[in-house]
Amino acid sequence: MFDLIIRNFSQRKLRTGLTVFGIALGIFAVIVMGGMSEHFNMTFERSISLTADKIRVLPEVGLFGASLNESIAGEVKRVPGVSDAYGMLQSPLDPESLGFGGNMVIGLQPEKLGSVLMDTKLTGGRLLVPGDNYRAVLGSSVAREFNLRTGDEIEIRSKKLDRARSITNIRNFTVVGIMEYTGSFFDGGVIIPLDTSQKFYNRGDTVSFVLAVPEPDADTEELAKRIELNVEKVKTFSPSELRKQIEQSLIIFTLITVSAAALAAIIGSLSVMNTMLMSVSERTKEFGLMKALGADTRDILFMTMSEAALMGILGGIIGIAGGGTLVYFLNEYLAARGTVLFAITPRLIVISLVFATGLGVISGTYPAYRAAKMSPMEALRYE
Repeated sequence: MFDLIIRNFSQRKLRTGLTVFGIALGIFAVIVMGGMSEHFNMTFERSISLTADKIRVLPEVGLFGASLNESIAGEVKRVPGVSDAYGMLQSPLDPESLGFGGNMVIGLQPEKLGSVLMDTKLTGGRLLVPGDNYRAVLGSSVAREFNLRTGDEIEIRSKKLDRARSITNIRNFTVVGIMEYTGSFFDGGVIIPLDTSQKFYNRGDTVSFVLAVPEPDADTEELAKRIELNVEKVKTFSPSELRKQIEQSLIIFTLITVSAAALAAIIGSLSVMNTMLMSVSERTKEFGLMKALGADTRDILFMTMSEAALMGILGGIIGIAGGGTLVYFLNEYLAARGTVLFAITPRLIVISLVFATGLGVISGTYPAYRAAKMSPMEALRYE
């Protein structure tokens, strides 16, 4: 039976090749788009894990860029059940980006850096210490993008409006440490002392948000509600609430990217159905002869669907190889510029291969059914 399947492939090389290519293009799209979705999922998952034990405290109302007074951290710390609280100030490394993506400058009290980074290690240098005014610890992506090492200087810019004029402030910060790759937003971070950040960005005593560290036995959900009750004009996100919000956003992004890729793969599967229908029509007499010689319906069904499945598998393998190759070179190119956009995971490879095989089988079901239901006498008389 397998010999017959291979023989049919070899007799119709061009048609089979074009069909496999159609499936491969669809799976190629699944790998590229799915790889982007996987990367964002992994980045947010690792970012959440670094603050999984902390409650985020934000301004109750306000548009992008709203801030809290740093004194709010002291109020939060006095809430029963809170072990510690400290503010962070985030600003875009490139003032023109307005903070939407890209590298970020993170202002943080040096003594709190260990609490935020947890077990993150350094590839060189040290963490910030009190008294480090114009010094910085870099994320791995920033260090790679600007080709910086410990002891080098990184230029940071800030902008402010003065009488309707935009004034740019430029300052070099000495790199004292470089973090290992974490797969989180810290990879694109430049961490500097909080007070230095506030002065440099002319932000007074404000912070972007406050992180509250619960006591070991505290219920984070209840503690988040307690903070809102005890501290005015703030809203809180417990670790589970933050995860839920991010997951909802990721679901929408994943649906958009994967649906677009799946549509391309489904279109490719139509070529499998067309090829199999043509194959069944051309081999009508062959199927009739096989039935006359003793082949039953299941044999014809198995052979025809196996051909369709094999085309799906071949298309899947080629699509995965092609998509993986493109993703590899794109990541290499982007890594030299301080970022990575794709992640090919074992899960994505398995899903893509199963999807390709499934498309082949589903596309071949109707042609296989037609072939299996042929009457031997009618098939042998077919012209």
